[in-house]
Amino acid sequence: MTDRRGGLLQGRVICGRCGNRMRVRYQRVSARLEPYYVCHDVAAHDAGEPCQSVRGSAIDDAISLLLIETVRPAAIEVALAVEDEIAERIEQANSMRLKQLERARYEAELARRRYMNVDPANRMVADTLEADWNDRLRRLDALQQEHDRLRQSDQNLLGDEARTRIRVLADDFANLWNDKRVESVERKRMLGLLIEDVTLIKSERVSIHVRFRGGCTTSLDVDKPKSMALVRKTQPAVVSVIDELLETYTDQEVATRLNELGHTNWQHQRFTARKVALIRTTYSLRSRFERLRSLGLLTGAELAAQLEVSQTTIHQWGRQGLLKRQIYGHDHRCLYEPLGDVVLLRGTGGRKATPPTFITA
Repeated sequence: MTDRRGGLLQGRVICGRCGNRMRVRYQRVSARLEPYYVCHDVAAHDAGEPCQSVRGSAIDDAISLLLIETVRPAAIEVALAVEDEIAERIEQANSMRLKQLERARYEAELARRRYMNVDPANRMVADTLEADWNDRLRRLDALQQEHDRLRQSDQNLLGDEARTRIRVLADDFANLWNDKRVESVERKRMLGLLIEDVTLIKSERVSIHVRFRGGCTTSLDVDKPKSMALVRKTQPAVVSVIDELLETYTDQEVATRLNELGHTNWQHQRFTARKVALIRTTYSLRSRFERLRSLGLLTGAELAAQLEVSQTTIHQWGRQGLLKRQIYGHDHRCLYEPLGDVVLLRGTGGRKATPPTFITA
């Protein structure tokens, strides 16, 4: 299961255009789910386009930084006081549920007594009282299960461990907020104790208007997150370096040189020959092969035809250094420098073998 860690402001974002609540939607980006704050109300009711959709990571980061910069121990104590008030209200609700349970138990017990005291011979009355007793028991069981569920939910909401951690780290809120051991739901709960709501307006930049609990407000702007097309786009400086290196190096050698220079792709990965080839194709850069051909270098087949020998012989002479060659790809694929107008003097074999020579015609 993919962890959905974003959406810090879930349930607290207001659309600055229409005033409706914005919902969190998740979109898969590079094997993870990225949160987006989306206003769907107009689209849902009028079959139109959403008011606005804002990628959540930049907003969440800005709000996190704002909290770290503004929250002080005194504010933490205020938040704890608010939590105490919430705990008191939860306890009041729990007391009301307990009274409902007690009433349901009493009614179930009363129905049981009525059934037990009925004359067995009066089957119609007995069946009616038995059905009433069973109904009371089912209602009691449903109330008990609902009470247990809500009680557990309340305990999770106001756990002693979370409260203790907040108090212990009151002097260092940044450590608490950035603590990887803090669950996402707990971080959202802490934010909810401090922030009432956040209004977003997307234009050239994204305007963020924050309303704290107690009435204080503040505003800030962040740059709109780049589209994935721009995020994945290779930096012009890197493309320029690749173009320059291809004058001298193969794709694999270019990748090695880029890594030595400290360049990485948009995912901060090291370059490979395959990545360099993809960039060449994307930005219409000439390959090493094309550059060498434009300089007049010949293939093995072309040089073999000129000298009237086999391609195998040409490649052998190239490995021996008799012919000047330039590597352009993997597996030592190469092109040969032209010999001009020359005549081949074949060498001799045997114990006193002599290499072939080339003389100007």
